Amino acid sequence: MPSKFSFTHYEIEVAARAAIDALSKHGLKACLVGGAACMMYGMTHRVPNDVDIVVLTEMGQEAIKSLIASSNSRFYLRSSINPANTFKILWYTLSYRRSCKVDILVPGILSIPKIPVEKISYRVHGVFYKDIPLAPFLVVLFLKLRAWTDHRVDHRQHMRDKVGMDEQDIDELLELGAQEYGISLVNQGKWFPKDFVQETKGRLQEYIKEQPETLGSWRSLGF
Repeated sequence: MPSKFSFTHYEIEVAARAAIDALSKHGLKACLVGGAACMMYGMTHRVPNDVDIVVLTEMGQEAIKSLIASSNSRFYLRSSINPANTFKILWYTLSYRRSCKVDILVPGILSIPKIPVEKISYRVHGVFYKDIPLAPFLVVLFLKLRAWTDHRVDHRQHMRDKVGMDEQDIDELLELGAQEYGISLVNQGKWFPKDFVQETKGRLQEYIKEQPETLGSWRSLGF
């Protein structure tokens, strides 16, 4: 049964490792994005309530979920509580009555670019995580910015309620990018598709308009 409780850093890592391991058994490369990637890169203001994984394949999301569920008995699929949704939701059993949702994403949706395998990151603050691959830092940040713009205009109140959390995530990532990793668009964004960068710059203008105090941080990243 899905958990309604907060997760620990360790629990998010366990769920992420299990999903990556299941995918690896089938030769599929993947990397974390979203809150789980933010956490691994050093975000401290919160622990995410799910794991978002981009699978670098042309397979469909539902087929990937089924593959993972068939590879490890701790994973299971459930229908959405919204009867209009035909997709299944993938959960990982942490313990009795505690499960973590694992969202499966693929390039081409939600502005996710095709990430070259060699650009996947396994090192954070000098620590090597061979079993927790992360999307490049700027990809994680840009997708967070996409989430912020989407949540602001969503017709569902519970989605609009995520805007404040998105802003905290983005602001902490900006600080980490500049102070901890020395990230810039020049040194990490050379392979980015042009439309990915252009879309991000449009969202960035909107963000700076709402959060003008972040202008300096964005400039430090090469914008």
